[in-house]
Amino acid sequence: MKKQANKKGTTALLLVASLILVLLISGIPSARKADKKNCTPTTGVVKEIKAGPPGIIIHLKQDPRIYYISPKTNTHLSLKTLEKELTGKTIQLYTAQDWSPLDPFSTMKQVHRLQIGDTVIFTEF
Repeated sequence: MKKQANKKGTTALLLVASLILVLLISGIPSARKADKKNCTPTTGVVKEIKAGPPGIIIHLKQDPRIYYISPKTNTHLSLKTLEKELTGKTIQLYTAQDWSPLDPFSTMKQVHRLQIGDTVIFTEF
């Protein structure tokens, strides 16, 4: 009786460990480079732009998501310039189509391209 219970416990432990491993691996960002094909455009009016831990943070009116420009890819944009140029204006953001168990509802999206109309302000591709 004890051996059978021990097998069930070991099997359950292996199953849980496998599930955790899969979730951790799927949470690692992909190494593929962002391009227009795998990005989704989002249009909205800029409510606020500020600096924060992930980089330059952009909040859009009537959109609960947090959009950010990573400091690793941003070499020429300044926070003050963006605030002056973009606040209150309609912009288009391109974000990657990805999912992570660490952010299952995609509340935080990295911006790979930022533009106003046909004018590109920032792009990674």
